[in-house]
Amino acid sequence: MREEIVLCLKEYETLETEQLTHAQAQLLADKFGRYLSIQRGWRGGYTLRAGHHVGVVALDGLRILIQPKVPLDNLFYMLTYAYDLPEFRREEVDLTAAEDLFEFIVDIFVRQVDALIRRGIHRAYVDREENNRFLRGRLLVAEHLRHNRILQDQIYQQRNDYTEDVLENQILRHTLALLSRQRYRQESMRPRLRRAHSAFAAVQPIAVTPSDCDRVHYTRLNERYRSRVNLARLLLQHLSLEGQAGDQRFFAFLFDMNQIFELFVARYLKESFAAHPTLDIEIQPTIWLDTAQKERGRPDLILRRNHQRLLIIDTKYKRFDGAPASDDIHQMIAYCHTMKVPRSLLIYAEPQPPSYRRDFHGIHLNVLSLPLDGALSLLRQRSQELVDQLRAIANSKQ
Repeated sequence: MREEIVLCLKEYETLETEQLTHAQAQLLADKFGRYLSIQRGWRGGYTLRAGHHVGVVALDGLRILIQPKVPLDNLFYMLTYAYDLPEFRREEVDLTAAEDLFEFIVDIFVRQVDALIRRGIHRAYVDREENNRFLRGRLLVAEHLRHNRILQDQIYQQRNDYTEDVLENQILRHTLALLSRQRYRQESMRPRLRRAHSAFAAVQPIAVTPSDCDRVHYTRLNERYRSRVNLARLLLQHLSLEGQAGDQRFFAFLFDMNQIFELFVARYLKESFAAHPTLDIEIQPTIWLDTAQKERGRPDLILRRNHQRLLIIDTKYKRFDGAPASDDIHQMIAYCHTMKVPRSLLIYAEPQPPSYRRDFHGIHLNVLSLPLDGALSLLRQRSQELVDQLRAIANSKQ
């Protein structure tokens, strides 16, 4: 059996290699070109350049690990906010590679599903319409006449079934099916996933998307599903389905660090201000930037006092080179003019706090930093300091 080649690089890092075949390089460019740049090298071989996506890309005989600059325990902590997983914020995270994070999350997911199965799979009453020879529900007269002009022996009816075939179970079954087809370094992982999947045999196998997870309506009867469905959303959103191109199979699990940073800051601040008597956080409101209502804008966050907009906030997962990019400045000025809010703030994921404050004809723009490096305890401390800084800005006159 051919030994697997493993290539490692960090986000925004470049790696030159002669270990890629032409077929592998072509497949990488075709399937993952927007995550990873692949170019022919001047002296033969190929040059790989990572962007802001981190994780693992696997082809037959090749694995590419894109390591985040953020420590993996910090990244997992950010994910618990980004995907509403508060019960996992104290999980012990001892990971060394990006692919370990994928297996770690899958392990948590299957443990959670196993615990749910032991307690009993949720059932609910579901209305279904069907055409059947026997009346087992309520006759739908109009539909019966429309559908059965030819099929005289059919009865169009509505049934109310008490069933496991509900959306939350469909989400778990579909996610388990996808995960059970992947390869894992832990040999026990696939059998565990398949056993969990078999428990949902009475559930209809349908394809679901991450957005379907937002359609689940929680009550006291299915509240225990919330963390399982949120984990499923995380996995579905970042998992590129295993596929095949010619004789090459491929798979990827990649995080967009721009998006993770934005979601983390938004939901951390939202939670932190939830109990404040006057201040709260509005996440990504849609606004019109022109009077004709053709150009839309979506600022990341808005700090409000008594529901009055006070400060417009945007997050930037990129380097701060002494001043914001001109496009970012113009965007914030446009947001401020449109919403008639005179103060704005850019938050950078910078290891050193940037110092920047400008006044653009009555529009005040500040810059703060939330460094993501260092120990998890430092990230928690810095995140709380950011909350304190926003309180200070809200209480200041400028």
